[in-house]
Amino acid sequence: MSRNPGFNAPYPVLQYASWSSRLKARIADSVFSIVASPVSTLILTIITQNASHSIVRVIGWWGLVANIGALLKMAYDVGKTGQTRGRRMAHIRVVDAHTFQPIGFSRSLLRLMAQIIDGCSIIGVFRPLWNSKRQTYADVISRSIVVIAW
Repeated sequence: MSRNPGFNAPYPVLQYASWSSRLKARIADSVFSIVASPVSTLILTIITQNASHSIVRVIGWWGLVANIGALLKMAYDVGKTGQTRGRRMAHIRVVDAHTFQPIGFSRSLLRLMAQIIDGCSIIGVFRPLWNSKRQTYADVISRSIVVIAW
């Protein structure tokens, strides 16, 4: 903790999250979804085994709606608290680059969609290794940074 020269209130010194911390969080978030996906697929397979073709279509649409819902829930969590389950485990948080507060739902959703750009250009995924603020392209687009959250 350092002191703000204009006030007596202490403010925390933010440290940017390392690339390995971000990777740990991504892997943990992926594990949660990988574990949930086969279980739901197994249940849907059992249900649709002797079902008619129209029921299979309806269940497929429900799966699509559930995946979209999971993405929206992730965007909501990051927007409100700056963390997902994986980020909590890795002790990192996504915050606004200027106010250091959570980025809100709309910017979190924008960041989630911009991560597609990071995934398509492998450079975006590794950009935190040489960027001074350790930002990916998704962070730059959404004006956010990832910091250590102790």
